[in-house]
Amino acid sequence: MTSEFHLQLSMAIVVPILIVAVAWLVVSVPRWRQVSWRDQVDTPLDLLPKEARLTGAWAGWKVLVNQREVAQPSLVLLRVRNSGLSALRVTGIRRPVTFTFPGRDVVEYAVTECRGGITWDMVSPPFGAPGAGGPGGTVVGNRIILPRFPMARRSGFKLLVLLTGEGHGVLGKGRIRGGQVVHETRRRSPRSRNLAFGTLLALLIGAQAGVALGEGPPIPSSCRSGQLSIQGSTAFQPVAQQVAKAYSGTCRDADIAVTGTGSYNGLTALSDSATTSGPSGVALGAAAVSAPSSGAGAVQIAMSDGSAPSGYHGLVGHPVAVIIFAVVVNRSTGVFNLTTEQIRDIFRGTITNWRQVGGANLPISIVARTSGSGTRHTFDTKVLGGASEPPASSFNCVTKNEVPSSPVIRCEEPDTGTLLDRVNSIPGAIGYAQISDAASFANVEPVRLNASDSNIGDVKAGKYPYWTVEYLYTNGTPTPGSLTAAFLAYFSTDNAQNLLLNAAYTPCGTAQPQVAALCLGK
Repeated sequence: MTSEFHLQLSMAIVVPILIVAVAWLVVSVPRWRQVSWRDQVDTPLDLLPKEARLTGAWAGWKVLVNQREVAQPSLVLLRVRNSGLSALRVTGIRRPVTFTFPGRDVVEYAVTECRGGITWDMVSPPFGAPGAGGPGGTVVGNRIILPRFPMARRSGFKLLVLLTGEGHGVLGKGRIRGGQVVHETRRRSPRSRNLAFGTLLALLIGAQAGVALGEGPPIPSSCRSGQLSIQGSTAFQPVAQQVAKAYSGTCRDADIAVTGTGSYNGLTALSDSATTSGPSGVALGAAAVSAPSSGAGAVQIAMSDGSAPSGYHGLVGHPVAVIIFAVVVNRSTGVFNLTTEQIRDIFRGTITNWRQVGGANLPISIVARTSGSGTRHTFDTKVLGGASEPPASSFNCVTKNEVPSSPVIRCEEPDTGTLLDRVNSIPGAIGYAQISDAASFANVEPVRLNASDSNIGDVKAGKYPYWTVEYLYTNGTPTPGSLTAAFLAYFSTDNAQNLLLNAAYTPCGTAQPQVAALCLGK
């Protein structure tokens, strides 16, 4: 009786302890390794406190960084900290913490309030060098990719980011071994806004920035006036529009329109325009700029992902940059590493469920581009080894409602943005796109190919296969002194090359011999 009593007593003591221990583990283990972030301020500069508007004169002022105006400037203040229960080692960071600002591009960012052993140079890029790597972070278009560095418990820092564009909001993600990256609830207060404004001024001064009145600098003598129509690659279209906008901002009498129609459609439109535009026309391989309907409608530049195939006689190609693509998946697949042979099996229909390659139990939905796409041609050549993709079997990218007997679920989309929308919203989806375009979608993850990453380092080392050269094509050699010739020359300027770098392109005009060799096809 005594032993039975002791047993019951022991159970009465042990069971509650076990329950408490299990509850503690459930709550604590996910936080054992945890990086949290909070967007403390996210505001256009015209919504700053009234004391900062200089008695209402702000609307007539401009923000200049390195003598360049920042259009539609906004400010974001982020707090990043190790909120876990243990220190975080470099080896524990599976995928770097990345902040994406949809609809906006990063102009500059500064690091403030470092604590717990974190230093400025761990996080910051070389100053004034967008897209630069080094020991600090990397800026790629609308993203800040933080480097891998150790974070002691309770360590942290703040990022003050100056942005351009109409967008709003921040997306933060990363992968921590045995942990997570989480978004904390944002808190607003007048104090945080004033702090942000004060730090912004320090950032602008440190960047040799200024606020200026007036109509801007005189138009340079190298500017040319007129209308220019560019068509082609939808992958290159966004950055081509940025370059066109920058050129028109300096050369205000130039009217440049860029239209994404697909590389081959752009080349065809350029070739067809030869009889009307003459040798001064220009075509951009895979992306395009189209002239306004009120002016000369002929295409003058065609954007092409890769060199033009045979049959386009008289077109002259101008290599602009190395463009890197990625195979992308919906993050629900749980698969972020694939070999080219596994991808070929997916397109053959041999692999139809992600669990066959170690992922989730989800059917594979292939979201592809139409046949006029240079992105697709590069994928078929470099990843599928020259094999053709199977015919489309789906209208909705989810079921075989077009060809029920097909071995794969495969749909086709006309442009990069629509493809990424599909991959972002469909669990189990796989597709392909230019790397910086994919970064704006929260559920889209790039896949490592043959254990190599989609970056210029692995491309130069010959490890990463999915890349090509972006060309701007013209009908013959542009007439010297024409707007076409001036716009092509503008791609060699620092402004244009910085825009290319920000969008994850590597300009062909760089002094790096390896890049020059890639651009020449060597």
